[in-house]
Amino acid sequence: MFRKIYFVVLITFLLIISCRKAEKPNNVKRYIITSPEVAEIVCMLDGPQNIVGVTSECNYPAELKNIEKIGNFGKVNFERIIELEPTVVFTSGLEQETLASELGKLDITVDKIYPHSVQDMIESIRTIGEKIDQKKRAEFIADSLQTSIRQLAGAIDPDVSPKVYIEIYGDPVMSVSDRSFVGEVVEIAGGDNIFSQLPRDYSRIDPEKVIEADPDIIILTYPGVTSEQIKNRKGWEVISACRNNRIYTNTEINPDLILRASPRILEGLKILQKVFNETK
Repeated sequence: MFRKIYFVVLITFLLIISCRKAEKPNNVKRYIITSPEVAEIVCMLDGPQNIVGVTSECNYPAELKNIEKIGNFGKVNFERIIELEPTVVFTSGLEQETLASELGKLDITVDKIYPHSVQDMIESIRTIGEKIDQKKRAEFIADSLQTSIRQLAGAIDPDVSPKVYIEIYGDPVMSVSDRSFVGEVVEIAGGDNIFSQLPRDYSRIDPEKVIEADPDIIILTYPGVTSEQIKNRKGWEVISACRNNRIYTNTEINPDLILRASPRILEGLKILQKVFNETK
């Protein structure tokens, strides 16, 4: 009788273990994403259902708010990434280079996606599509986006090219060069970036140089600054953008639409083009 009971218990236990293993098959997709641009692309191609962890900056689309946060862009929880057992971790460049290197040492698959230009962004859609088995959809979206951007650029009025100053940080004052992703976006939309050449793509600048360049439009991409604060900077009251109230804060132009290398850049380009055309 005891042997019979033991046998039944053993079979039951084995069945439970078998079922638990079946709940997590080896081919399940588990993505961790540390870049908001990549998060947007993955969601557009495949939805958020396979994403198990993101950084706090990954806030679009809204479904990402319910996914576990594994830190922020510059500081992620390395141990938590390991615990989540991802099949692939999507990282960006800059300070995430070390993260990618350390994860690689643990045989965790890492894909670095860091677009430097609008064309890079379009190609990254194709790349991500291949990696997450959504190649066909990725090709369609990339081709459509490329066509739309070309059409928008082709509709620019050559007689309208306002001088534009983009300020990405105020202390210290920093702007963008034409070689940067943001600088290229300004040019595609029909603006003339006042800092075509800088030591780096995103670089500290001399405020006096802004006064000398006399931009028609000022765009601020960071929070906590108002138009009045810009006008009250020493000597800046003579700048055309200040005199004509052509200063746009992050509450008037969503900075994510021009800073992030994602498909939403098309929306950002349309907004910038409309703003630039108001100088007619």
